[in-house]
Amino acid sequence: MPGSIDENESPQILKYVGSVGFLVFSLAMTAFGYTNNAWVVMERTKAMDEFQRGVRGHDCYKTYRPENITCLPWGYENKAEKFPPSLQNVQDASIEIHVAHCIAIIIMFSQGFWLAYTIGHCCSIKFCQGFEKYRFVMFHAMVVSVGLWIILFFVFVYETFTDQILYRSQQEVDYSHQIGAGCWIFFLGGLLPFVGAMYCLFAEQMQQSQDWIQHFVNNPRQRVPTTDTTQGAEVVIPMNTTAQ
Repeated sequence: MPGSIDENESPQILKYVGSVGFLVFSLAMTAFGYTNNAWVVMERTKAMDEFQRGVRGHDCYKTYRPENITCLPWGYENKAEKFPPSLQNVQDASIEIHVAHCIAIIIMFSQGFWLAYTIGHCCSIKFCQGFEKYRFVMFHAMVVSVGLWIILFFVFVYETFTDQILYRSQQEVDYSHQIGAGCWIFFLGGLLPFVGAMYCLFAEQMQQSQDWIQHFVNNPRQRVPTTDTTQGAEVVIPMNTTAQ
């Protein structure tokens, strides 16, 4: 922590340091989840094997006895090279999966950006002062990152339970579909600490947004200030003109 920070600012600096810890953990979890190919899992319990489709651009075949895993990139034509006959007709990754791949990359880049942003607040008073007037904008930018996580998760929920890997007529009786560990690690392991970092950084802005939503729901025609610097507009409240 810089020596120029006085005692009154130290609680805020502690929040920044806490957010750095949250973001480092979040980035570690998303990186681990990204490399884990078990996002969409199609498992055969009797054969003790499973097919995995991840977000990093590979399809994998895993056996448990003996334990082994082989992978091929999406769109690889000669699937017989590494996959058994029952999985040689798997469908190529859908456009939704390709979009999810891009979203996952954007999420990890955004984590790197927010980590640098938070470290900047820990190391430089000028950096803090330069971004102070943009705090509400930065808060909503961080909310967008949370939204990308949610979109990514629902894409894989759709892919898991809509026969996007192998047509049902080609599936054996004991096939079961599930969301794999890689998806859960990326989603929960990455998102929860990210939200913790957002709370450390923007607790005041979160409260202001909550107040604005409550006012909007309770008084649709009433405009209220969203920051300490805005004055808002004239309050317009429908009046009851019924004679008493």
